[in-house]
Amino acid sequence: MLNIAILTADPANYSNKRMISAGKGLGHNVYTLLTHEQVIPSHDHIYLSELERTPDAVIPRIGVSLSDFGQKLISIFENANIPTTVSSYGFINSRDKFLAGQLLSRCGLAIPKTTLFTNINKLNDAIESIGGYPFIFKAVKGTQGDPVFLINDINTAKKIISEYINERRPFLIQEFISDSEGSDIRCFVIEKEVVAAMKRTAKFGDFRSNIHAGGLGSMTEITHEERKMAVDAANFLNLPIAGVDILRSNNGPKLLEVNSSSGLEEIERVTSINIAYKIIKLVEKMVYKNE
Repeated sequence: MLNIAILTADPANYSNKRMISAGKGLGHNVYTLLTHEQVIPSHDHIYLSELERTPDAVIPRIGVSLSDFGQKLISIFENANIPTTVSSYGFINSRDKFLAGQLLSRCGLAIPKTTLFTNINKLNDAIESIGGYPFIFKAVKGTQGDPVFLINDINTAKKIISEYINERRPFLIQEFISDSEGSDIRCFVIEKEVVAAMKRTAKFGDFRSNIHAGGLGSMTEITHEERKMAVDAANFLNLPIAGVDILRSNNGPKLLEVNSSSGLEEIERVTSINIAYKIIKLVEKMVYKNE
């Protein structure tokens, strides 16, 4: 029997409950550690000694607001040679959308044109660099489709971007791939294999296909090129488990985003694939390989 800890702020989340159930079915003790209640001392062994039980493996599912804290927490387990399904390196790089885009672009993956800047006086130059209007505005670090805006004109651009500059938030703008028609492909990758995929379509009047933004999942067949792109993206970011979002365009697939803690509910519903079981089986493999 393995003791498997899920780092999370929401134990009642569907994905967490599914993994707890899958682990129990395989004879393991899967439990949650509340991320926001952890206290990290300067010495890793002190933290580990104060845990009620030391886990054999860790599944990080950490919210964006605790990204920096979460990275340090993951590194404690890494330093103790406790397997984690998300490395601290992969976790923090996937959370920073611009950094992730840079890394993946250098590896030869096609991504939408993206620009990062902080001076509104350079707004026109930035917009020109990605091909003009319309374009997408995103926070550098964010999940579940918010904050994300579709900008169609200069007045809207100045209003929204000025607000973020005044709050000294980093942000990026990205070309809008109109060919995708408000949809994308979510590929769920586990250990260099796409184990499930679905098409996500935005609700009427919105452009965001994220499920938490009201998007709806449906069955789809992915191409060899899309499958390879998803696996390569997860691999390049050192993510054994990842949700990879891909846009279909007239110029071929474009890599949109890589998520280190993708939700299971919609993709399990759409595909009827037991992804939670596959995650626990990966954890088993990581632990036994580590012994």
